[in-house]
Amino acid sequence: MTTIRNKLAQFPLSRFWLPHLREIGIVVGGYFAYMYTRVLVFNDLHITAMTNARRVIEFEKNAGFFWEPVWQSWAIDSARSLVIFFNWAYIVTFFPIVLTAAVILYVTNRTRYTYYRNVVLLSFILALLGFMLFPLAPPRMMAENFVDTIKVFGPSGYASREFANYYNAYAAMPSLHFSWTVMFGIMFLRTHNKFIKIFGVIYPTMTLFAITITGNHYIMDAIVGGLLILASFLTMELGIRRRFFLPVVYSKACTAFNHARGTDAEENELATGQRSIAV
Repeated sequence: MTTIRNKLAQFPLSRFWLPHLREIGIVVGGYFAYMYTRVLVFNDLHITAMTNARRVIEFEKNAGFFWEPVWQSWAIDSARSLVIFFNWAYIVTFFPIVLTAAVILYVTNRTRYTYYRNVVLLSFILALLGFMLFPLAPPRMMAENFVDTIKVFGPSGYASREFANYYNAYAAMPSLHFSWTVMFGIMFLRTHNKFIKIFGVIYPTMTLFAITITGNHYIMDAIVGGLLILASFLTMELGIRRRFFLPVVYSKACTAFNHARGTDAEENELATGQRSIAV
């Protein structure tokens, strides 16, 4: 390893390119992990995912918020243009915004980029465990309750079988689509621009309706996605940046220990002085 580093040091450009290649490697590695870990736990992936979908639907019915079919039916019957809008919003307002924001932050503010990149990675790792342990068929596969609006109203290319080979169809819970949108909403709310702050509220709200009306996610997926990004932020703030307050505890422990040592030293000196007087 030392030899490799010495050789790389001879090429000044390597220091410039290596950080960029590392970030690209993280993205590529994450994608392959997303694609190739889906069959590590269950062999009967489709059957398990469909069974879990019925469980989620039953849970939402019992909890009283199985509203997705009503929203979708109203949109199809009364505002078909709105359905088409949400179809396109589901596609073009996610990865294009994620990639654009990542590039802008990477170029303009590397510290903030690293922070939010780590939040994304934490949420992705936790979500990956969810996808493996709880594969879930999206609502659009449950034809008795939902319509696959993208397949019916387009864009047809996104709903094709060829395109389906490039994503995990049973990675519905948690909804990273909603989770990362909430993260961007938080980013936008942290700015000083009033219009960007307003968009920070509109963007996650629009995404919630887009993922449910298109039949790609359940409301429960969004709830778990919201909790996931909250857990990721808390882990970053408390666990990584503050190490669960361990530095504070360590500092107080050191202060108390040093104080105790100082007190013991003073008592020993006093005792020694008393013995000297007695002699």
